[in-house]
Amino acid sequence: MPFYRYVCEKCGSERRVFHGMNENPSVVCDCGTRMKRSVGRVAVVFKGSGFYVTDNRKNESKKEEKSEEAA
Repeated sequence: MPFYRYVCEKCGSERRVFHGMNENPSVVCDCGTRMKRSVGRVAVVFKGSGFYVTDNRKNESKKEEKSEEAA
């Protein structure tokens, strides 16, 4: 079960709530307003080759050298 981020539209306070994907709990702020679920921050990690410009250039130059050797 993931954490979901809820934001109060009236006062702007935030709260993280742990619940299932199919659940829709009624989360109430301290000011008494119902909180709305918002998009949370996501960490992205790129692993492996091919994510940098220099990786692509190296691969292209190797392909050109191979095609010249074959000709």
